[in-house]
Amino acid sequence: MRLLVTGGCGFLGSHFIRRWLRLHPDSTVINADCLTYAGCIDNLEEAAGDRRHRHWNIDIADRTAVDRLWDEPFGMIVHFAAETHVDRSLEEAGQFVRTNVLGTQYLLASLQRLAAQTGKSQPIVVVSSDEVYGPAPAGSSFDPAAALHPTSPYAASKAAADLIALAYARSFGLDVTVLRSVNVYGPRQFPEKLIPLFVTRALAGETLPLYGDGLQRRCWLYVDDFVAGLIHLLENPGRRQHAVWHLGSDNELSNREIAVKLCELCGADQKLITPVPDRPGHDRRYALDFSQTIEILGWRPCIDPSDGLKATVDWIKSNQAWCQRRAGWTPAFLRGH
Repeated sequence: MRLLVTGGCGFLGSHFIRRWLRLHPDSTVINADCLTYAGCIDNLEEAAGDRRHRHWNIDIADRTAVDRLWDEPFGMIVHFAAETHVDRSLEEAGQFVRTNVLGTQYLLASLQRLAAQTGKSQPIVVVSSDEVYGPAPAGSSFDPAAALHPTSPYAASKAAADLIALAYARSFGLDVTVLRSVNVYGPRQFPEKLIPLFVTRALAGETLPLYGDGLQRRCWLYVDDFVAGLIHLLENPGRRQHAVWHLGSDNELSNREIAVKLCELCGADQKLITPVPDRPGHDRRYALDFSQTIEILGWRPCIDPSDGLKATVDWIKSNQAWCQRRAGWTPAFLRGH
C-alpha cells in the first residue's frame, strides 16, 4: 500500500510511520511535513536510508503545494499535521486556524477535486482530540455522537477541522474517518507537553510548574497503544462503518498525580512541584467512551501507566543527545515554560 502521512515528523506521525514500515514491508510512505518547531526529521532517523519512506517538505496550508501531492493514488491518507499545544493557542490562535482548519480544508478540497476527476475517493483518517468535546463531568465520558463544545482555541480549531472533514464526507461522498484520542505520551514527545517537560526539569533538578491546584484529570494513553489502535483501524476497512472512532483509556490521573509519579521515577524531590497560576479556561477533566472501538474493532489499550511512564523516563535518560538536537529542548526553553 502507498500511504500519505501529513505531519509524519511529529511525535505521533513518526511513531506511526516507524511501526507501519516494520509491519508492512511492501508499503511506501510519503511523509508531507513542513518541519515546524515540533517536527523533526530526527524522529525518523531509523528510516533515513529506507527507500520506502520519502519526506516531502510541504505545508498543508499551502493550497498549491497540496494540489501537487497527487502524482499517484494513495491507498490511505493519515492526517496528523496540526498545531497541538493549548498554551500556544492562547497566545497565537491564528496559526492554529491556519494549520488545523484551513490546512485540513485545503487537503479535503484537493481530495474532492481528485475524486471528481477519477470517480474514486481516496480514504483519509483525520487524527483529532478528546478536547473537542470540552470538559467531561465526573464519572461520565463522551461517546462519538456527543456534541462538540471546545473551550480553547486549540480545541476549537480541531473541532472545526473535524466538522469540515465530516461535511466533505456528506457533501461529496469522500471516505473520511475521524479518530479522536485521549492524552497520548511517550518517547520523542516535544518538551512543551506536560510529561516530557516535567521529566526533563526533574532530571535537571528544576521546579515542575503545576497549573493551579493540579487536580485537572486526564486519561493517559501510551503512544504504542495509540499507534496499535490506529493501525488496527487502517487494517480493518470493512469494520470502519462509523465516521468517528475513539481511542480511549481508563488510566485517569490528575496532573498532580502524574507529577508525583515522575518525581519518583526521576529520583527527584517532590518539593520541586511548584504551583503556578492556572491557564485561562483550563478544563478540569476529559474522558472518552471507547466501548464501540473495543466491541467492533477489537482494540483496547494494554500498557499500564506505570510501565509507560517508566519507559518514557528511561528513554529520555538514555537519549540526551537526541534531546539536545531537538529544536527548543534547551535550558532557556525550559525556564521559559
